Amino acid sequence: MSRGEIFKRILLALLLGTCLGAIMSEVSYQLLKRENREPMRIELIIPVGTAERVAAGEAPPGIPEDMSFVVGDTLVVVNQDEVAHQLGPLWVPSGTSASMTLATEENFALECSFQPTRYFGLDVRPPVTLGTRISGILFAGLPLSALFAVYSILIQSDKKKKEAAV
Repeated sequence: MSRGEIFKRILLALLLGTCLGAIMSEVSYQLLKRENREPMRIELIIPVGTAERVAAGEAPPGIPEDMSFVVGDTLVVVNQDEVAHQLGPLWVPSGTSASMTLATEENFALECSFQPTRYFGLDVRPPVTLGTRISGILFAGLPLSALFAVYSILIQSDKKKKEAAV
């Protein structure tokens, strides 16, 4: 097999592997698009009667036990209840709102007064950028390219051996 032929096979394998890597990366990006987004403002509304439900050991309607965010999101807690509530460092009197920007990637539980468990989970993830999408394509595409190139060269060598034997 000549060097030119090997070079063509490697180039074709690189192209094929990168294309398949891009397809796999973009399909997974589209399937997880809700979590893969730019930072935004997210409201958490504490409805009327929440304090009474929590005192009775019931979960308030419409408030999840935990939430996922992207670094840079701003969480705005709107208190529609008759009593003041707390979420970590935020003190939210009745009829007001308070906010905090989630600036670092981490998972944590904040003490809160609007959950029967008294804790509220926050999962803060890094935002997906063009750089992370390209990294995903390369991390999938380059290994695939190497496998295709090696397989192509081995198959060609095996084919030539069989032809020589005949």
